[in-house]
Amino acid sequence: MGDSRRDFLKNSGLVIAGATGFFTAQQWLLGADEKMPNKGNPFDFDKRLSDSKERADKAAENAANGKTASGRDKRLEKPTIVTIFLRGGADALNAFVPAGDDMYYKVRPNIAIPIKPKKSKAVVALNEKVGNGYWGLNPGMEPLKALIEEGKAVPIVNVGLPHGTRSHFSAQDFMERGSNGDPRITTGWLNRYLAATKKATDMPLRGICAQALLPRALRGDYPVLAGGNRTEQFEMFEELYAADNLVNQTARDGVMGERGSRLDDRPADDPKKPKQLTSDWARDVISDSGTNAVVRIKALEEASNIPTDGDYPSGGLGSQLATIAQVIKANVGLEVAQADYGGWDHHSDQGDVDGRHTKMLQHLTDCIMAFRQDLGKRMDKVLVLVMSEFGRTVKENGARGTDHGRGGFMLAVSDSLNGGKFYGQWKGVGDMIGGDYQPVYTDYRAVFAESVMKMFGTDPIKAGTIFPNYKPAAKEYLDFMRAVPKST
Repeated sequence: MGDSRRDFLKNSGLVIAGATGFFTAQQWLLGADEKMPNKGNPFDFDKRLSDSKERADKAAENAANGKTASGRDKRLEKPTIVTIFLRGGADALNAFVPAGDDMYYKVRPNIAIPIKPKKSKAVVALNEKVGNGYWGLNPGMEPLKALIEEGKAVPIVNVGLPHGTRSHFSAQDFMERGSNGDPRITTGWLNRYLAATKKATDMPLRGICAQALLPRALRGDYPVLAGGNRTEQFEMFEELYAADNLVNQTARDGVMGERGSRLDDRPADDPKKPKQLTSDWARDVISDSGTNAVVRIKALEEASNIPTDGDYPSGGLGSQLATIAQVIKANVGLEVAQADYGGWDHHSDQGDVDGRHTKMLQHLTDCIMAFRQDLGKRMDKVLVLVMSEFGRTVKENGARGTDHGRGGFMLAVSDSLNGGKFYGQWKGVGDMIGGDYQPVYTDYRAVFAESVMKMFGTDPIKAGTIFPNYKPAAKEYLDFMRAVPKST
């Protein structure tokens, strides 16, 4: 395998994950063929390695000629939804600032974003058409000003879970599963979209995330790539799958839980002892990952040849988005992807113009702008959807922070939006429930459902399985985006 492709796989640490298993990029060396025999056949590693170089060289040749591994023209571009989950409950009022509301400054005397410059920073005013002399941006989000005014980014306010929970775990779980607290819904909404629209002619990489743990939104029966931008994971599996470490390969019949038949039985404390892994276990993992896993990895290899054109900031979010952009530009069929950015639970020292919250918003904005720069004209078929599990309290607390609230914000970024305004129902800073929480007026599923409908032409409500037991009225849709034409 060429150094550039090997480095790409190391840096992304990508893994195929389904409902019950996972599949690392190295497992195709184990013979992850579409027609895998049920028993026997020790693996010929020398031949696998030789074949892998042939396939990698062919992928590079195809990329140079403007084709995918299957020979399709690179003009075949799939629409793609890229979600960015801000974990911890990101504060809405200090992101999209209601600067025209005097009450905002009364309830946040220490952390409000000021109209007059403080440390050379202040609210970034939006033009009259969009901001109406009322709304402004946190100074860390200043690069979004032009996009919002051009209609290529739209804020959505007072959006979130109808469920009243203010638990991080529960709220994230419900939102990623596309439910309102129904314990029977155990798969993710993005995975259910993939499963509901699955065809025999599916392109190889319909879903990915570029982090180690597959997020709940992408968990389910449809195999999805996940990775963690860590070389340790790659090296561990590379060692485990070396020919001299495939020891104690007991047959399935009569194993009865014999040690050595499971990966977690490998000795972790004594480096002198051989690693324990069986061909039966490997075959199970490959089977659980879904069919045609080799094609998925070949497609990923091909994506490594795509140059990065965005000036991404260092850090996890930038790395995740850079990987996702490469796969989008490789035209291997990516439709849904998720990136995560944690650390938004600012109970204390949230800060104002140069506090922690503002710095994180700036990093988020810089990453989004780099992603847009990287994709260029492709943004007419890409939707970036930023979300968090809930907003924060309206009033600052005694530690100059904010506590768990209810209504929060989303941000949509695409060249296919009905932009030029704020979306969602807003009744002012004083519109509080429980004495301190902004209400939820827009069910987050209405935003998700419209995204699926407009991006892919699939009615998620009619499908029935993508958002179970959710039947919104027509008026619940915000109409924040235009339909994206289907690929030809």
